Amino acid sequence: MKYSVSNWIYGSEAIEKTVERLAKFGYDGIEIKGEPSEYDVGALTELFSSYNLEVGSVCGMWPWDPAEHMNSRDLANPNEMVRVKAIEYAKTALEFGNQLGAKAFICVVGGCGKTTQLHEKEWQFGVDSVKKLGKTAIDTGVTIAIEPINRYELFLINNVYDGLKFVKDVNSEGIKLMLDTFHMNIEEADPPASIRIAGKQLIHLHVGDSNRQSVGRGHTDFKGIIHSLKEIGFKGYMAMEPLPPTSANVYDLSQLDTAVLDLYAEECITQLKYFEKVV
Repeated sequence: MKYSVSNWIYGSEAIEKTVERLAKFGYDGIEIKGEPSEYDVGALTELFSSYNLEVGSVCGMWPWDPAEHMNSRDLANPNEMVRVKAIEYAKTALEFGNQLGAKAFICVVGGCGKTTQLHEKEWQFGVDSVKKLGKTAIDTGVTIAIEPINRYELFLINNVYDGLKFVKDVNSEGIKLMLDTFHMNIEEADPPASIRIAGKQLIHLHVGDSNRQSVGRGHTDFKGIIHSLKEIGFKGYMAMEPLPPTSANVYDLSQLDTAVLDLYAEECITQLKYFEKVV
């Protein structure tokens, strides 16, 4: 198994501090926030190399603004201009991933927080948008990983079956599937079985316990999950996304405690490496 942390969970923390934390606890890589304009690629490359960390993936940022759709990144929006804007963002992020050597780009079709359907053809709008990204994904060598999100945060793609159907409808070698253990805890009756159902289409995994905190603080069956990952021959990254209990809004990262961030990063990799050893 390969282990990383998705750095968007650290809010505005300096990337140097994040990298120092990951190296300290033995992570293999980092999942970098997909906001290319916030970074200097050359400086990032030098920083990661100095700590012997690779960029396993780019985490696409897919904000949803119900009041002003043009502020959203929504590949399934009924407004073509909104979709075009989201497609252009994704192409830029894929190029960013290519420059950093990433192998996966996380894609939430519809926008994070969009729980209400706007149009009966949103599924097809999403499929058509992602189809337009397939060639860029292949050309850059950065596979688009479609992420199902639980029904309380997204209406469109919620579980492994939705995800596999979407990937099949797009029908491109540049498009695969990822899963998230927190969302699976809500949407999948048997998360280890869902991993086996995903099979070779599964290229990436986000990790958070059932309460969205670090591994071991909830009731997720990580032993079973590791066993299933081994069964399907999973070669991708397990990217940690534990969120400290700050507020009801999971995207509010304004009050982060460095001691808790360090603790969660250590707990996640320690617990998962233990399960990997005993399974």
